[in-house]
Amino acid sequence: MKKNKSLLKTSAIAIGILEVINRVIDSTSIANTSTRTGGKYYHWKHGDIYYRVFGEKGHQPLLLIHDLNVWSSDFEWLKMAKELSDEYRVYCVDLIGCGKSEKPGITYTNYFYVQMISDFVKEVIGQKTRVSATGLSASFVLMANAMNSDLFDDIMLVSPTSVSTLKKVPDDRSKLLIKLFDLPVIGRTLYYILTNRSNTEYYLTEKCFFNSFHMEPAITKAYYDAAHAGNGNGKYLLASLQSNYLYADISKALKSAQNRILIVVGEQNKGADELIRGYRDLNPNLIVEPIEGAKLLPHLESESFGEMLELMYHF
Repeated sequence: MKKNKSLLKTSAIAIGILEVINRVIDSTSIANTSTRTGGKYYHWKHGDIYYRVFGEKGHQPLLLIHDLNVWSSDFEWLKMAKELSDEYRVYCVDLIGCGKSEKPGITYTNYFYVQMISDFVKEVIGQKTRVSATGLSASFVLMANAMNSDLFDDIMLVSPTSVSTLKKVPDDRSKLLIKLFDLPVIGRTLYYILTNRSNTEYYLTEKCFFNSFHMEPAITKAYYDAAHAGNGNGKYLLASLQSNYLYADISKALKSAQNRILIVVGEQNKGADELIRGYRDLNPNLIVEPIEGAKLLPHLESESFGEMLELMYHF
C-alpha cells in the first residue's frame, strides 16, 4: 500500500510539473501568435476560419491553400499572394486546425476539409475560382471538385500527396494514437515535444527545402508559431494525421475531373517520378511542371520563387 501511495504521489507530481511546463509554453505561444493584422474570420459551422484577401474586387479570384500539417498556415502562400494581387483577387486561408483558425478537439477527416473548402468558396468567394493547393490539401480540392463542378476553374496541385499514400486507412494503432493525444496533460506534452523548435527546423530543412541555407529565419518562426497557436490543440490534428484519418482514395475524383489540372513538383522531392506516374495513370490529360532545385515548397524556395510566380500567372 505504501509503495502504491508513493507511486501515485510521484506520478501526480510528475504530471503537475508537465502541466506547469505546458502552461509556460502556452503563454509564450500566445505572445508569438497574437498578431492578426489584416485578416478576417469566416464563421463556419465547425469553427472560425482565419483568412486574408489581396487584390481588387472584380479581379479573377484565386484561392491558395497551404499543405495540411500542424506547422502550416497562410504564411506558406503569403509572399506569392502579394505578388499576384495586381492580377487576381487572392484568398489565403488557414485551414481549421492550423495557424490562427480555430482548433477544435475532434478527429479530423478528409471529408471535413472537403466540406470546409466547398463552403468557403460558396460563402466567402461567392463564385467559381482558380485554386492552388499544396501537399495533402490537393486531395481535398480534387474531392470537392468531384462533388461540385461549380467550385473551381483551373486547378494547380503543388507537390501533392501520392495516390498510393492516399489509399492508407486507419487501423488499430490509429485508435491508440487518438486516445494518447486526447489525454489532457500527456497528450499536450507529447505534442509540444514533437513540435519543438528543433523538430520544426528539421521538418523544414529535411522535408520542405532543397537549399536550406537560403531559408530565412522568419520562415522557421512562422511555422513554429503556427504549431503553437491554440494552447496545444494542434495535437488533435497531429493525431488525425498520424492515424491516417485524413487520407481518401482520389482515383475516381481525378479520373472524372474535366478541369485543366497542373501538377508542380520539385525535382528534389523524394519519389517525384513515381508520384507523377500515379497521377498521370489516372488522368493522362493533366500537365506536369517539374521545378529544378526545389522540394515540397517551390513557392518558398528563393531559387524557384520566380519560376513559380510565372506558373501562377499563366497556369
